[in-house]
Amino acid sequence: MHFVGSLPPDLCGSPRQAMRWIVDQADGHRLTALPCDLDSDWIVSYLRDLAERPAFALKRPGEYSGYDDMRSYGVRRGHRLRPSDVSMNREDRLREILEEFRALRAEQPALADVRLQVSLPNPLDLAIFVFEGRPWRSLRYLPVFAQATVDEVTALTPDVGQDVVWHLETPSVLVGMDMAKRMPGGRSLAARLLARQGAGLLARLPADAEVILHLCYGNLGNTELLAPRDLGPAVAYLNLLAAGLRGRGRPLPPVHIPAAYGANPAPRTEEFYRPLRRLDREWRIIAGTAAATDPGGGVESLSLLEAAADREAYAVATACGLGRHTVEQAEKAVEAMAAAAGAAPH
Repeated sequence: MHFVGSLPPDLCGSPRQAMRWIVDQADGHRLTALPCDLDSDWIVSYLRDLAERPAFALKRPGEYSGYDDMRSYGVRRGHRLRPSDVSMNREDRLREILEEFRALRAEQPALADVRLQVSLPNPLDLAIFVFEGRPWRSLRYLPVFAQATVDEVTALTPDVGQDVVWHLETPSVLVGMDMAKRMPGGRSLAARLLARQGAGLLARLPADAEVILHLCYGNLGNTELLAPRDLGPAVAYLNLLAAGLRGRGRPLPPVHIPAAYGANPAPRTEEFYRPLRRLDREWRIIAGTAAATDPGGGVESLSLLEAAADREAYAVATACGLGRHTVEQAEKAVEAMAAAAGAAPH
C-alpha cells in the first residue's frame, strides 16, 4: 500500500499520531514508505508565507479557496531572487520528524525495512504556483527553485541516509500536457519539455537519494483540475522521461499513476488503461486506483490497469493525499486500498 502523504487534520496532532494511524490502517499490508505530512495544506501554507518574505510582492490577492482564488507574486524591483528566498525552510522540522520516525520504527518490527516518506514538490510546480498566471516568469525563475530543491535534498541526504524516500510531486505534468493539446503538436512538445525538466532535476539529486515520482491531476479542495480521458498523456511523458534518465545514467523510480481523480473513482473501462500497453517495461507502477467514493471498485480498476500494463502493480494508492478528506472518508479510502492490495497476486 502507498500513502501519498497528507492526512485529515484531526489525525495530525503529532508525528507519532499521524504515523501510527497509517500503520494501524495498513493492518499488516506492506507499505512502500511511511509519510508524515502534518499540514494537509502544506503547499498553500508555503505560498501564504511568501507574503512575509522581502523578496516578493503580492500582485494579485487570493485565499486558495479554489482554483479561481489563487494569488500571484512578483519579485520586488531591484531584488535578485536567490534559492534561499524560495526555500521551504523545513530542514530542522524534517530532522525532528525523522527522529520520531526512527523511534516508532524501533518499536515496530514490521517497519524494519520501511523508510520515512518526505513530500517534495517539483520546483516547476512551485514556480507556477508562485507566479500564477505568468508562465514566462515561472520559467525565468525556475533555475532558482530547482537549486533550492537540490540544496534541500543534498543537505539532508548525508544525515538521513537510507531512512528517507523523497516523494516528488508534479501535477504540472498532466495538467500542462492537457493545456498544450489546444495547439497543433502541443501535447508532444509539452511532453518532451516536461520530461527534459524532470530528468534534469532527478539527475541533479544525490545518487543515493531514493525517489518516488507522483503524477497528479490537481487536488485543491479534493477537486481535480482536469478529468482524464485515458492514461495516454502519462505514458507519453513517462516513456520520454525513461529515455532521459537512462541517458543521464539514472535509475527509474517507482511512479504513482493516478487513475482516480479528485473525488471520482477510477474508470472501469479497458479503453482508459489501454495506453499502458506502450509503457516502458522498467517502470514500477503505483496504481492510483483506490477511492473513498467506491471502496470496492478499486479491485476491478487495478485488474484492468495490470492487464493493460502487462505487469503487476508495485503498490496500490489513492489519486492523491487524504488531507482533503474527513476521517471517515480517509478510512473508506484505505479500505479501498486494502481491498485492492489484498486481491492482487503479490
